[in-house]
Amino acid sequence: MGFVGNVLLGDKTYHQRSHVESTFFALRQPYGGTLRARTWFDQFRELVLKCAVKNVELAVKDAKP
Repeated sequence: MGFVGNVLLGDKTYHQRSHVESTFFALRQPYGGTLRARTWFDQFRELVLKCAVKNVELAVKDAKP
């Protein structure tokens, strides 16, 4: 177990958080760190679309010979 931000987290929880932060970093790099939509639903939709585009980009990158 380790202390992170004054909160005691188990190893599994800490590594899950690490994966989430890595994913968010990978999304922020090419697409920017802010959402342009105003409403919660539109922000959610924008984030889902960014994830979908990132997945397509990774699939195309892996498919090239």
